[in-house]
Amino acid sequence: MSQIKGLDKFSSHSPNAEYAYLIDDDKVWFIDYIIGIAFRTPIDFTTFNSKSADYNNSTNTNLGLLESGRPYREFSDFKDFQDYMEDYVGQEIVMESTIDPITHIEGDDRRITWHVNNDKVSDMQS
Repeated sequence: MSQIKGLDKFSSHSPNAEYAYLIDDDKVWFIDYIIGIAFRTPIDFTTFNSKSADYNNSTNTNLGLLESGRPYREFSDFKDFQDYMEDYVGQEIVMESTIDPITHIEGDDRRITWHVNNDKVSDMQS
C-alpha cells in the first residue's frame, strides 16, 4: 500500500489535500478531499533524468515533486491508488476523461470525482 514520503521537512501533514505519485506510469496526481477531486498534474516527479529536461531549457527553476520537498504518497500502480482512494473516501471511485467529439480520441485530462460527505469535511477542518 502507500506510504507518505517527504514528511521530514514538515511538522504536520494536512489531510485536506495531498500529492500522489504513481510509479507505474510516472505521473503525479493532486488530491483535494474538500472539493472531492483528484487529477493528474503537469508536475514531473523529478526533473533529473526527466523526459522534459530539454523542455525546461536546462534551467533549474522548475523542480519536480521529489526536489520540492512536499509530502506525497507513493503507489505502485493505478489499482493501488484506486484502492487507497476508495478506502479513504468510503465509496467506489471511477476515472473520468473527455473525448474529442470530432476525432473521438480520449483527452489526456483524466480525473476522479466523488461525492463529498460534509460531516467528514467538518472533521478534517477541526
